[in-house]
Amino acid sequence: MDLDQLGRRALLTAASAVLAGPASAQGQDFPQRPVRVIVPSPAGGPTDAIARLITPALAEGWAHPAVVDNRVGGTGVVGSQAVARATPDGHTLLVNASMHAIIPSVMPNLPFHVVQDFTAVALLATGPYVLVAHPSFPARSLPELIALAKSRPGQINYASPGNGTGNHLASELFKARAGIDLVHVPYAGAAPATTDVVAGTVPLILNNMISAVPHIEAGRLRALAVTGLRRSPALPDVPTFAETLPGFEAITWYGMFGPAGLPAPLLTELNRRANAAGQGAAVKARLAALGVEPVAETPEAFRRFVEAEVLKWAEVARLSNARLD
Repeated sequence: MDLDQLGRRALLTAASAVLAGPASAQGQDFPQRPVRVIVPSPAGGPTDAIARLITPALAEGWAHPAVVDNRVGGTGVVGSQAVARATPDGHTLLVNASMHAIIPSVMPNLPFHVVQDFTAVALLATGPYVLVAHPSFPARSLPELIALAKSRPGQINYASPGNGTGNHLASELFKARAGIDLVHVPYAGAAPATTDVVAGTVPLILNNMISAVPHIEAGRLRALAVTGLRRSPALPDVPTFAETLPGFEAITWYGMFGPAGLPAPLLTELNRRANAAGQGAAVKARLAALGVEPVAETPEAFRRFVEAEVLKWAEVARLSNARLD
């Protein structure tokens, strides 16, 4: 090898070291203390369950653990604000549900911007809602429900976990697309709403899968349709809304965020770890039990998804005048 070749090789080696240096240093230095994964909802709910499934795998091989921190209050505002205000060094993360994209439209004067004040790290899992009816309800399918509602405008009630919730807005989107008038009966949470539908006090609810499936399997509720574009593996015999209303989709989703300005090398690594965490067989099985499936997206794709969700639900909130209680 001549001197020119040696010189070129030395230059290439030095350039590679310079380019690789910051990413390597970031990987070696992080984390410097335990990582807090803030969940802005109570322990035991779907968001908390998904965070606790993903967090151990996220921290695998780190010198410090990642721990779930439930910060409840203000319909998710307290926990989300803590992350928005945190130093963007990766030591404070957020796992939140689709309400993250809905809340700007149903709660004025938020202390943060749900896109600009966060770094979208990873879309963790998605799943549909399922429309269920009390067994005594005469409609046994979505087309039958639409026909019945059109013949009885303003006479059929539906329950939801509360004004301005994802279930409520998805129900309002259904009403608009189907051209029907159902009467909203809000409750203080999914549990009491589901209890009253099981009791027959209210005939219908568009519910999350984890709340509805046990009642469907026991025959206490009848499933009419799911809101994903394809049928759910948890309820493969239940049609989609899109089979009756082409293109209809209203999903629940769970994602990981950091404060705005998260360094690019760290964002790439956190995204890789979060995506990999959802692919293990045990985690997939646990997610399936919650009625959701893991997703692997780039940070940029997740950010665009959140932006689209914000616009979608803003329009539904405007048309329905939905507001949080």
